[in-house]
Amino acid sequence: MKRVIGIIVAIAVIAGVVFGLTHRNSASDGRSSDGRLNVVSSFSIINEISQEVGGKYVNAHTITAIGADQHDYDPTPTDVKRTQDAAVVFANGLNLEKGGSGWFDKLMKTTDKHYGKQIFNVTDGIDTIKLTTAGVAGQDNPHAWNGILEGKTYAANIAKVLEKKDPDHKAYYAKRAAAYEAKLQKLYEKWDAKFSALPADDKKLVTQEGAMAYFARDFGLKPYFIWEIDTESNGTPSQIRTLVEALQGEKVPATFVEQGESDKPMKTVISQIDSHIAGELWTDSVSKKSGVVPTYYDLLNHNAETIYNGLTGNDK
Repeated sequence: MKRVIGIIVAIAVIAGVVFGLTHRNSASDGRSSDGRLNVVSSFSIINEISQEVGGKYVNAHTITAIGADQHDYDPTPTDVKRTQDAAVVFANGLNLEKGGSGWFDKLMKTTDKHYGKQIFNVTDGIDTIKLTTAGVAGQDNPHAWNGILEGKTYAANIAKVLEKKDPDHKAYYAKRAAAYEAKLQKLYEKWDAKFSALPADDKKLVTQEGAMAYFARDFGLKPYFIWEIDTESNGTPSQIRTLVEALQGEKVPATFVEQGESDKPMKTVISQIDSHIAGELWTDSVSKKSGVVPTYYDLLNHNAETIYNGLTGNDK
């Protein structure tokens, strides 16, 4: 399967190169035809923060389509062309773009983008949480964007790059980043007051994937999961058994599943403990504009509200 995916990616990239070489325009200098800075991001959440900080002076696009799998994405010719014409490529880092089919590195090589010149990790400076699962133990948990406090660091890092690449609008980017960070801080304080008031027994955050570790740390919750990070084997009997054993005899107010994932593994878990599934969390992508979480702020607020309502029994 991996070999097939690799072939598909290679075809897509080659097609994109041909497309790009035969359709060059003024955007090849890193700016759009109207003078805005061309910025692409590895996935939709980073793109959304880039739009918030960049505002009217940035022409921002996500490479990975909304709702698509970040690990085994197949870049389209349009993705290749936009990347080729970009002055800035924002990546999450923490090994996120290194996994799966390796499409990101292939795309960067094809479009001649380099770390420190056009590619920048938006997680620089974050106090990372280490994975514990055998085989990946000690590596950074890449899902820092799911923490509200960590989201502020994303915005600050993005602003620094935009200010350097487009110094004429440095004050504009700095002002927008400061306002956005203040907005996220206010959101954090709202939910921190609520989560802090919960009894210790109600502070268990049980999810299918361990993508909410940073959120849990932000709000003093204890994270539990079936699998810690996406692999080819998610929700195995062994993983389910390990979680059930960890929760046996514990009060578990609620459990949660990730949007777009089958809830079958979690249903197996709750069949063996006294709990229920309280709702869906958006952990890897914003939604379309007409959807539940069209912005990163909406995603953070939705997840906090869903978790809080579940832990307090207000989801029913």
